[in-house]
Amino acid sequence: MNGTHAEPENWGKPAILVVADDLYIRVLAQAILNSKGNRVLLANDAQTAVRFLTESQVPIRSVAIRAGMRGHEEVRDRSLRLGAKPWTFHANVDALCVRVEGLESGAEWESAASEAS
Repeated sequence: MNGTHAEPENWGKPAILVVADDLYIRVLAQAILNSKGNRVLLANDAQTAVRFLTESQVPIRSVAIRAGMRGHEEVRDRSLRLGAKPWTFHANVDALCVRVEGLESGAEWESAASEAS
């Protein structure tokens, strides 16, 4: 599948799937979550995210979905049905920077869940 990335030391860990329709947001989210020791998969749209959730050989424990993007509800519903915890984060991109809010709460949940397993 296109767009996957995981650090070698994270290969045995369940992943966080980040779903965002903007490249800069995906890259920033990946950097934030990787820095916390999480394994990260990336999807640029709802269709790709649903394919990851249903076909990936990598266990996906949680799904970070950019608020307001097309297909948000479908990804959220599919995540819940397959036992992955979905959460929403907000992000804005302008000429000067990328702002991401709400990503940390899900990353903290993921880290705690990984440690408990």
